[in-house]
Amino acid sequence: MMKQSNLLTRTIAGIVLFGLLFLCCYYGRLTFLIVFGAVFFMTIREMEEMLLHLGKRICMVPAYVFASLFGPLYYMTGENLLYVGAFGMLMIAVTMAWQVFLTGEDNYTDALYCLLPFAYPILPECAIVALYFALPEGIAKTCCYAAILCPEIGDAFAYFGGTLFGKHPLCRSISPRKTVEGSLAAVPGAMLMALGLYYAQELWGGTVEMGSLLFMGLLCGVVGQFGDLFASTLKRAAGIKDFSEIIPGHGGLMDRLDSALICAMTVLAYAILTTY
Repeated sequence: MMKQSNLLTRTIAGIVLFGLLFLCCYYGRLTFLIVFGAVFFMTIREMEEMLLHLGKRICMVPAYVFASLFGPLYYMTGENLLYVGAFGMLMIAVTMAWQVFLTGEDNYTDALYCLLPFAYPILPECAIVALYFALPEGIAKTCCYAAILCPEIGDAFAYFGGTLFGKHPLCRSISPRKTVEGSLAAVPGAMLMALGLYYAQELWGGTVEMGSLLFMGLLCGVVGQFGDLFASTLKRAAGIKDFSEIIPGHGGLMDRLDSALICAMTVLAYAILTTY
């Protein structure tokens, strides 16, 4: 009964998240920036909590400033990623300078962690925004859906595949419950989602070819698992189960986006190379 209740909670939460993603892409522009600006802020908060569990005293203020001003700056500069990139580099420089003053005789190694929030999750989250704004509109929406939904469906297939057929541990030291069988099931799941997007993209004017979308699905099915394992590595090091409990049945935003973050960078790179 408890397992069924948890599955129902996860399903409802997943539907709500999908609806939010759909609204972001449908209304676009300012709505997209506002929602993802909030996501930026909350994921940085989760990263700060994780670092505190590691006992690391990190300068996080510039990361919060970037998360708060990313959307307004991008909107006011006519959606120019160069200005946002310059602002991000400035915040990294401020972080490094600020960390010097935080670093003491007994915690100098903490300086090694001060750039982590910019590398993860800020940079991958910027890739999600770039997917939407840097590509032609129809292609952008299709790629956004692919980068987020393909790894999500892949995760679902991995869960059920591992539950039903899992016998061989995939990476016992990082995530004991993940299995090779579940990992293999993730790939066709992600590709099936990509196939669905090929037919659904007519609704928003997408023109991505079937072969390209299936390849994106393949990439997400494989690469997304590394994103999941990377997040699990961080949580295991910090001794926590989830980054937070903000999403019922799922944990934190980082727990939900761990696969999508690395997939967004991969899909963006592929889309740029094949579109231009």
